[in-house]
Amino acid sequence: MKHNSSCALVRDLAPLYAENLVSEESRREIMEHLEACEGCRAYYHRLTEKMEGNSMETTRQETMEIDYMKRIRAYQKTNAILGGIVSFLLGALLPVGLLGFSVFVMQNGMSPYHWARLQLVWPMVLLRMVLCGIVVCLIYCGINWMLQRKWRTK
Repeated sequence: MKHNSSCALVRDLAPLYAENLVSEESRREIMEHLEACEGCRAYYHRLTEKMEGNSMETTRQETMEIDYMKRIRAYQKTNAILGGIVSFLLGALLPVGLLGFSVFVMQNGMSPYHWARLQLVWPMVLLRMVLCGIVVCLIYCGINWMLQRKWRTK
């Protein structure tokens, strides 16, 4: 590129020059031409102002999209936690429901024998409640994880 390079060539390279994508030699030549030529300098300033305006708009839009994605992610985490809690409680209440059902099926209520038996078995019932709650919660979390993984890959 010579010092007296044409204005058309400098205007063609101006976007690349503005984004610092030209070689060092071309940068020097374009800089010298912009210092000498008022028309090209005005063109370059209009170009950079337009690029800055687009850049600011793009940045603002990207920020809005990121905020939206953060809200969606927080909503998904909240739903996963609440679903895990609800599934644990339902799983934990399953043995109690079965035990309660068997007690209510009996017409006369609980006899002293059944009450004594329930007192002996109660620690086992509590353990069964916790284990059922954990199993149901793990099943829920596994299904939730697989669904999230499926949607992330699409």
